[in-house]
Amino acid sequence: MPDPIWLKDVKCPACDTAFKTARIKSSALKAKSMDSDFHKIYEGIRPLLYAVTVCPKCNFGQRNDDFDRVKLEYHPEIMNIAMAIRDSGKNIQFPDSREIDTETAVKKHQLAITFYKHWKPEDPLMIAGLYMHIAWMYREDGAKEREKEFIKHAHEYYIKTFEKGTHIPEKIGEPGIMYLIGELYRMQGDFVNAVNWFSRTVKHEIIGNFPNIESLTRDAWEKINEQKHKTNGS
Repeated sequence: MPDPIWLKDVKCPACDTAFKTARIKSSALKAKSMDSDFHKIYEGIRPLLYAVTVCPKCNFGQRNDDFDRVKLEYHPEIMNIAMAIRDSGKNIQFPDSREIDTETAVKKHQLAITFYKHWKPEDPLMIAGLYMHIAWMYREDGAKEREKEFIKHAHEYYIKTFEKGTHIPEKIGEPGIMYLIGELYRMQGDFVNAVNWFSRTVKHEIIGNFPNIESLTRDAWEKINEQKHKTNGS
């Protein structure tokens, strides 16, 4: 089987450092299942480990696509943070390697989150997604407490995404964000708020455009009813 991982030559948009970063060939990605919070599980590979690129010199980090295309001329605050890290000599070194473990990937994600939080305007959906990446990586490792910790962070930013109403992904629309907020409440054991969000989701004026979201919402709602039945019957 051909190696699904390759080393790409990139240049940091913040400090111009040239380095290599591990990427996964899209042709190697074969999804075999998906969790209720949209976590995709792939055959033989963990793409989340390779989803973020971080400069080893100034630690500027972004999701891969953003790192490859972003221009920082009009973002002095981002540049200042990156230069401060570079000049401090306290930057985290990330070796050129095809093999990335969970903790290395988590550090990269956390650095990217730090920079995304300083973008103007802030994109809460991007930050939520990165927190979910971390939660999913810990789920893949069976680290339940760490997974719960980062689900909580992601949940906060999904709520911000809904409240701001910007950068809603077309694939799932506003009903999808509402469903996800409810599902994360359910996963954290808050059934009251979960049901409230599920109710709002199925009543949304454009839910008919997203039959998959409606189906997921009703399935999750049924899980709560089943859990309540078990609890009351015990």
